[in-house]
Amino acid sequence: MNWHKITQYSNVYQICVGVCMSFMLSYADNLEENQASDNAIFSVRGGANTTLKANQDSHYQLKKVTAFGKKNSDDKYQNTAGSINREMLDSNPSGNGDITSILRILPNVQYDNAQLRSTTPGEIDPANVSISGGLFYQNNFQLDGFNMNNDLDPNGGTTNNQSNIRGGRSQGLAVDTSLLESIVVQDSNISAAYGRFTGGVIEANVRKPRFDGWHANVSYQYTSDKFTQYFIHPSAESMFATSAEENYQPNFVKHLVRANTEGYITKNLGLIASFSTTQSFIPLASYRSNYSNAGDDVAQGREQKRQSYNYYLKANYNPTESFTLEATLAYMPQDNTYFNPLARNSYYAMQSGGVQSGLKALWDTDLGLWTNTLSYSWLENSRRSDANYFYQWRRSAEKNWGGTSNATTGAGIVFEGGYGDIDQRQHTLNYKSDMQFEPLSFWRIENTFRVGAEFSYQDVARNRLNDLTAVQGNPQPLTSSQTCGVDSLGLDLCSMSPVFGQNSSVGQYANQIYIWKAGNFGFNLFSYGSYVEDDMKFDFGNAGSMNARFGLRLDGDTYMSKHTLAPRFSLNHIAPWEDSYKTTFIFGANRYYGRNLLSYRLYAEAITNRENYKRSITAGQTPGDWALNTTNTSDLGYTFSKLNVPYDDELTFGITQNLWLFNASLKYIHRSGKDEIMQRQTGSGSNAVSSWSNDGSSQSDIIALMVQNVKPIQTFGITHHYLFAFDYTNTRRSYNIYAADDAYIENNQIYYDGQLINYRDRPTENWARPFTLRLTTTHTYNIWRTKWLWNNFFRYRDGYERMVLISRNQPGYNTSIDPSIQQYAKMRFPGAFTWDMRIGFEVDMWHKNTLYVNLDIYNVLNTQNLTALQGSGITGGAVTGIASSTAIAVYELGRQFWLQVGYKL
Repeated sequence: MNWHKITQYSNVYQICVGVCMSFMLSYADNLEENQASDNAIFSVRGGANTTLKANQDSHYQLKKVTAFGKKNSDDKYQNTAGSINREMLDSNPSGNGDITSILRILPNVQYDNAQLRSTTPGEIDPANVSISGGLFYQNNFQLDGFNMNNDLDPNGGTTNNQSNIRGGRSQGLAVDTSLLESIVVQDSNISAAYGRFTGGVIEANVRKPRFDGWHANVSYQYTSDKFTQYFIHPSAESMFATSAEENYQPNFVKHLVRANTEGYITKNLGLIASFSTTQSFIPLASYRSNYSNAGDDVAQGREQKRQSYNYYLKANYNPTESFTLEATLAYMPQDNTYFNPLARNSYYAMQSGGVQSGLKALWDTDLGLWTNTLSYSWLENSRRSDANYFYQWRRSAEKNWGGTSNATTGAGIVFEGGYGDIDQRQHTLNYKSDMQFEPLSFWRIENTFRVGAEFSYQDVARNRLNDLTAVQGNPQPLTSSQTCGVDSLGLDLCSMSPVFGQNSSVGQYANQIYIWKAGNFGFNLFSYGSYVEDDMKFDFGNAGSMNARFGLRLDGDTYMSKHTLAPRFSLNHIAPWEDSYKTTFIFGANRYYGRNLLSYRLYAEAITNRENYKRSITAGQTPGDWALNTTNTSDLGYTFSKLNVPYDDELTFGITQNLWLFNASLKYIHRSGKDEIMQRQTGSGSNAVSSWSNDGSSQSDIIALMVQNVKPIQTFGITHHYLFAFDYTNTRRSYNIYAADDAYIENNQIYYDGQLINYRDRPTENWARPFTLRLTTTHTYNIWRTKWLWNNFFRYRDGYERMVLISRNQPGYNTSIDPSIQQYAKMRFPGAFTWDMRIGFEVDMWHKNTLYVNLDIYNVLNTQNLTALQGSGITGGAVTGIASSTAIAVYELGRQFWLQVGYKL
């Protein structure tokens, strides 16, 4: 009998019972008191009709969000998975402070299976998310209405070598949530005003300066490996204990510093200035364990770093009641520093983030609200290396650092250097104009028209800043009568130090090198879009009312020279009940066109000119002159061709129901993806060439439920907010999103879990937990000059299955099946339960000068949750992206504490 599981389920049962009892008591108490609270409501807007009548108390209403010039914040078409307001951002555990991690409380947001793995707690990158079954790099990120997508290479993986650099992230700027007023996630029935996505729209809205004087806030947050409980799979314990690479981080420390000030300089001019930084330091061994047996630097250790900075300035100018001008300037760089665990002098930094600046003008005219935005941004995914060379040597007294070593003779191979500096940058100039007209009424029909257009110019470049020299093959020996001589290329590729394990050798020299030449490649593109919408309202009197929104969006660009036309249609019917018990039915049929990544062309047309030189000692006592090998002068690994724009067709059905204190929303979303981009590969080895095609497709079915109270619930002076969310996701994809996998094209039969199926019918490998249950409870209490906060986030993620390739000599192999058919077994990963908590305390020290302390506890019960690494080159599968039978499983992080101390006024 598994007592560990029984104990775990018992703990879960006790927690659920406790929460239910608290909920019932607070509900009964509210029935008796039915009083308003002076405390702010902690709300996540997720359904229609969640605001009460205008004549009711204002503190019962959800906070309305003005984002991108929208006059109406009513989610009448149930287009959002949720809108997280400032109070909810402050009350939840904040972790690294990134936007996407807080979205875990919302339904229909899926994460990478290995996002919380226990082996890499020192990372600070924003989490990748999938919305409505879409690809994680096909979301539309907005910061205060300005686009911040990074399309340079958000799906590039972790490869770092002479030609390739690590991929970036889809969210171009790592924005800290302390800057925000709200986050809105749109996952269905999305307006035609938004384009270039097939996942969802994530809007991060920066707060506006406060009118009631000047305010400031400064805080410090800390966690480390001393505050963290690791769970390491037995198969990885030795690698973890002696780790020299970022996949295993036994030690780390994180520091988060935040500071901001805000207020009005004059009656009409307000200002908010903010700074924050996240610093993570990860001490590691100098070399991998099999490279640490000899060398004069193996005991020194090396350190990786992750450093993110947010500098933000926003000005609000309100010269009249009908006109507002906003100016923003953001500088948000991030440097991730790594080293090669096989080589010395091999540090390199991946530089991401960049600059965003913008102007937004909102003019409320007699005709309607006219919003204009003009923005400029540059984002990068660049590399800075300690060295522009990569050499290998045989071990000697002069070349005596970490590397391989024979225990008897001392012979071995050592490496040094890096892969040079490469810049990848995108500069974007964007203008958008949006006009939302005042309603036009005729009889019982009301029409609200909306039109808009946007234009964008992008300049994209990849630049190798200097020549990179790399030795090919092992160095050749120098005998007793030979010397180095003069290198015609000025390279230091000869050593007169005797090689260990070779008694006749007095030295060594490199006889073959590659030189990747410095050079620049760039291109520019112009994109444009326009849209029109008619939002109609029909008043049926005692039969209720109906809203219908018809939209059409046209997009085009010079990148792929394609034009797309996306129809959008949303419909709702509001039953004629009173607001407290109102029912709304929702339907939608929409098409969303995505983006083609800039990396498709950057990979194919970047400067890849490579020269190959050779030399030898044919006569005389010194190596001869370098000779150019003209038969091997290129490094072409990709081809580029014009592609169609991938798109998703969506059908949505939903219902929202007000239940006095509560609002419930339920919806079903079906997405059908077409013309999706998949990678193909022809040839093998050095002759392999990758390309992209529109042969991919996908199908997603999602059910999402959210229930929350829209009024504060009072119990003995304690204010409660509850949010329950459930989602079911079933996604099938006909291609590997991480790498070329021509088996999807061939679609041959495979033997999986006891039956023959086509390759494309195999289960989705990632971003697709079958269902997830979430419960967020927030409780606040004021006593004397103090305020107390207790927030809980409970989440259960259903188990999932992974395919593992099996061979003839392994259990489960069916010898009666044709041996040409590959066979796979089913590997089951169990469900995962976590409980995260924030305990907060603040005290008014003097005249609203407030000291506050937050203690965040992740995985309170210290539950062991098993998952698996995912992605090309990680799992070690015989077929790219599939875990082999020897794949290493990983656990998610155990209990972890974060401590924050701050002062605000």
